[in-house]
Amino acid sequence: MARVRRAAWRLEQAERERAWALGAARAEGLSVRATAESAGLSPTRVHQLTKNADLDALGAALGELRAAGWPAPEDPDGSDDEELSGRASVAERLVDEVGWIRQCADWIDHLERESYPPAANLRPEADFPDRANVVVDLARVSAILRRIAFDVDELARARNVDDLTGARVGDDPRAERRRRLAEPDLEYAEFTRRKNLPWRSTRQGEAAWDAYQAERHHRGETDQAPYTAYSPFRPGRA
Repeated sequence: MARVRRAAWRLEQAERERAWALGAARAEGLSVRATAESAGLSPTRVHQLTKNADLDALGAALGELRAAGWPAPEDPDGSDDEELSGRASVAERLVDEVGWIRQCADWIDHLERESYPPAANLRPEADFPDRANVVVDLARVSAILRRIAFDVDELARARNVDDLTGARVGDDPRAERRRRLAEPDLEYAEFTRRKNLPWRSTRQGEAAWDAYQAERHHRGETDQAPYTAYSPFRPGRA
């Protein structure tokens, strides 16, 4: 019965939001036919819903729902990058973390079901067509879940997003995307070890450093062109 009551309440709020969206669309001059087609309703039904709609009252009610964390995005076709620019309330951040938990569950299902691992893009969608895919294995899923646990623990104790420290959204969306995916910044020593690159001589070191900077550029850690970046193996050159 609790689930039934909760579902009934959510349906009531969703219908209220639909009435507000339809009324706002009509107030902005959109035709009844176009609005009805987008909403999946008949023009007659749209006319009935918008005829006596009080947009101010509906907008105020929706503002209260948003403040309480009502999980209804303003743009259902929006980008996943929206969370990387920060949220206005703790409730919205918690909704973001629920999405990451669901993503981790999907990855675990994939690892259990398929013979190949899934991949995740370290770059935000806004960087398209540039991508930096990494393999998602159990170690990464575990690291992401620990990151979520740390953030949610801080969110649970914070009164507002301005009180956050470790869970605060960074200014750089690319760095924040990597943080959400539990991906540390690339270190030169780790990169050369992983790639088995020699670097002890000046010439070898210069080639390894250029490859390292190219990989950082690929991952979105820097916007600087790989071969113009500072190199300790090229004294006197920028």
